[in-house]
Amino acid sequence: MAELEDASALLGNGPGLRAFLHEHSYLYFRGLVDAERVLSVRRLILGELAALGWLADGSEPKDAMRGPRATGEGPAPSADFFEAYARVQSLQAFHELAHDEALLQVTTDVLGEEVLCHPRKIFRVSPAEDPRFVTPPHQDFRLIQGTVDVLTGWMPLGDCPDELGGLKVLEGSHHRLRTAHVVNATGSVACPVDDDDARWASTSFTTGDLLLFHSLTVHGAKPNLTDRLRLSVDFRYQPRSQPVVDGSLGAHYCPNIPDYAVLTKGWTSTRSVDVPEGLDIVGVSDPFADEMDYEPSRLTLATG
Repeated sequence: MAELEDASALLGNGPGLRAFLHEHSYLYFRGLVDAERVLSVRRLILGELAALGWLADGSEPKDAMRGPRATGEGPAPSADFFEAYARVQSLQAFHELAHDEALLQVTTDVLGEEVLCHPRKIFRVSPAEDPRFVTPPHQDFRLIQGTVDVLTGWMPLGDCPDELGGLKVLEGSHHRLRTAHVVNATGSVACPVDDDDARWASTSFTTGDLLLFHSLTVHGAKPNLTDRLRLSVDFRYQPRSQPVVDGSLGAHYCPNIPDYAVLTKGWTSTRSVDVPEGLDIVGVSDPFADEMDYEPSRLTLATG
């Protein structure tokens, strides 16, 4: 598997960042976000998981050793998963991490206009190599919809060496929408891609790293080969002027977990999940349709 190329030298250079994205289908930045801020969110999340028996008895929470109740998301999440997920989604610091100055600056530079950070923030936990809990190769547009120019920011919550898994992207894969089918795995959607394709790229991630990619970029998770939990986040950014679907504006997995009116009780501010006025909110299409309508990308040469 190829090594991700660090694009940090292009920070602040919007045209350069867009050219890199067009060539590689991703932008990778090592150590972009303050590591202590990331680790503080990790500690809060592990505290919630420890209280629910997700960590091994007698272990140090920071080590995220898998406990008896730990489970993954999978195609049909369990009640145990949703109990823990609601706890994480109720953490103000988790949502505010998506609005970190470094994240907003780089996404603004790439998009070239005012950014909408989706109120829906996604937490991922990978407990083991069980294939049900490994996200297969797919394109986000089928699930996100709205504008094709949505950027997903994937960040590990802590160091993520190769054996812990992490994300991989398929270089040059964002120029067309591919067919997709239902699978028995996290996300339930996959597109046909050869696992041995030489264009797959990844790395051993460190705390504060950001992997940013287009909604048409084919990507998937690598298996967790350890006895520790891998924690990560998916934050989404798009031009505020472009269409967005209603589902991107609410809590992930609602109504399986409470909505933000409940999750935010006791917060000092709800700005990180508030829905701005004046958005162009659109409907949702069948994510498995062979053809999906979307406006041509303004970031790349991807066409509808």
